[in-house]
Amino acid sequence: MSASVFVVQFPHPGGERILRHGDRMPWNTGDHGRKFLLSAGRSLDSQEQARGKPLVFWGEWEAPSWVVERWPREGQLPRALQVPVWERPPTSNYRLNTDPWVFGEAFRYSNCKQLTSYKNPSALQELTPGSVILFGSKLRGEFVLDTVFVVEEAECYAPHHPPETDEAFRVCTIESLTTDGSGEYRFTLYRGATFDKPMKGMYSYVPCRDAARPDARFARPTVSLPGYINPASGQSPSGAKSRLTIEQAFQQWDSVREQVLLARCELGVSFETPRLEGSA
Repeated sequence: MSASVFVVQFPHPGGERILRHGDRMPWNTGDHGRKFLLSAGRSLDSQEQARGKPLVFWGEWEAPSWVVERWPREGQLPRALQVPVWERPPTSNYRLNTDPWVFGEAFRYSNCKQLTSYKNPSALQELTPGSVILFGSKLRGEFVLDTVFVVEEAECYAPHHPPETDEAFRVCTIESLTTDGSGEYRFTLYRGATFDKPMKGMYSYVPCRDAARPDARFARPTVSLPGYINPASGQSPSGAKSRLTIEQAFQQWDSVREQVLLARCELGVSFETPRLEGSA
């Protein structure tokens, strides 16, 4: 009998983080939010043909960013295009971490909602390989998607005793956790399955578009999965205790993939790690 897996709906704050004035958004110390980002990356079309090019997409990036284009308010479309960068903070003052992380050789999910209100490990620390996490937000009574994460592998860690990772992820996410007093708590660092190394045919991706398209500016796609996604839920993740077969998980993953493609998006499967500010 194959191991059980899970399909998790993961609502997180959906408001767009934009600047009223200036071009450089500093490290976030307020509430989490989304940004409409520009990054070099690799995406798949409906035939799963991979191409590298500049891509635009919705994501979380709490480290600094540069606003390179602005638009007037128009429905659920983004109001600013931002290029993510990072810095080595000169102090250990409080700052938000970025989770999930979609840059580099593989997506990563490392901490959000992994502790209960009593600071005990939640069910989100026990997801099995092949589990699917649907990160998105409740907007106007619908669930809009920004990241599909397929678990490949996991390891336990504490932020004060970080696992071996690249510096950008360590500074922006792991070390940022230590600024809110979470340094000694136990978390699980998940590595996402990739297009080049899928998990039972599934891989992690972000809905995106070619930055050169005339309609590159897009609203996050609405997805519907009766029995798996509750569009009225805007707070707590669900599904981390409901065991499924890998075949059931694949059916839901594939349904979401089809809905994203129908929204005229491509599947962003890898993105370059943002540049360290001040480096060449």
